Amino acid sequence: MNDNQINKLSWNKVCATLVQQARQKNDLTFRDLAELIKQKTSIDIEPNNLANRVNRGNFSASLLLAAFFAMEEPLPNSGDLENIIVEVFEQL
Repeated sequence: MNDNQINKLSWNKVCATLVQQARQKNDLTFRDLAELIKQKTSIDIEPNNLANRVNRGNFSASLLLAAFFAMEEPLPNSGDLENIIVEVFEQL
């Protein structure tokens, strides 16, 4: 695996961690989150598809924003984001 692949996987993991932490903070299942996203953004995504995308970290920025909007969760501030980035990159 080359450095570019590792870098992309690391950033995917950061995005997945952001959604997972917000979802858990709000005590939501993927089914709950998929329903909220549909209600608040009209994006229709199946819970299993959402779970797979989040668990792989393979989703668009628009889905990331839609998830945070649907959960009425503020985006992380730079300090919180930096902590998550450091944590993820240290695990590699």
